[in-house]
Amino acid sequence: MPTSNLSAPSENGSDISLSEQAHRSLQSMILSGELAPAELITERQLALQLGISRTPLREAIRRLEGARLLERQKSGALVVRSLPIEELINILDVRRVLEGEAARLAAGHVPKPVLERIRQRAKAVLSLSDNTKLSEPPDEEELHLLVASAADNPVLKEVIIEMRTRTAMFRFGRQPARRHEVAQEHLAVVDALESGDGQAARQAMEHHIEQVRATIIARITGRNRAS
Repeated sequence: MPTSNLSAPSENGSDISLSEQAHRSLQSMILSGELAPAELITERQLALQLGISRTPLREAIRRLEGARLLERQKSGALVVRSLPIEELINILDVRRVLEGEAARLAAGHVPKPVLERIRQRAKAVLSLSDNTKLSEPPDEEELHLLVASAADNPVLKEVIIEMRTRTAMFRFGRQPARRHEVAQEHLAVVDALESGDGQAARQAMEHHIEQVRATIIARITGRNRAS
C-alpha cells in the first residue's frame, strides 16, 4: 500500500477537516490505481500512513462506501470496489442524458476566453500525428466540469461529478487512437456552447459520451473474441 501523510492544516484543527483531507487522499489513491480493485483496506495501517487518528479516517471511509468506491465483504473486510462492465455502461447511459442536459443549460453562459483556451488545446491535439506522444495528456475533465458548473444547477452538477468519479474507477487505459476524434468532439461542444445553441450543445455532448461508450464496448467485444 502506498505511503502518504496528511499535514492536517485546518481552520480549527478539528476531526472534520482531517476527515476531508483523508477522504480526498483516499479517493485519489483509488482513482489513480494506487489502491487496486479488490485490494484489502486496513484502517490501522492507513491511519499510520496518513498520520491521522482512526476517527476521521472512519468518516472518510464511510463516505467512500456511500460513493461505492469501497465496499464491505460478507466477512466484514473492507476492499476497493471493482466496477463491473455492466454498471459502467449503465453509468455512461445516465451520464449521456445528464451531461447533455447540462450542456443545453450551459450554452451561451461559458466565458469566451475559457472556451477559446479549450478550443486551442483541442486544435493542438489535432495537429499531432497519431503516434506522437503528448508531453501531458489533454485535460478531459476540464470541459465536462466546466459545463456542469455553467449549467447553474447545483444538484445536476453534484450528480454529474458523482457519476464521473465512478466511471473513473474503470481503468481501461488511455485511448490514443481516438484522441483526434475526442478533440473533434470537444470542438463541436465548444462551438455549440459559444453559439448559445442549447440543442446543438446537448447533441454534441451526448454524441461525445456515446462514442466513449461505443469504444469501450467495441474493445471489450474484441477482447472476448480473441480469448
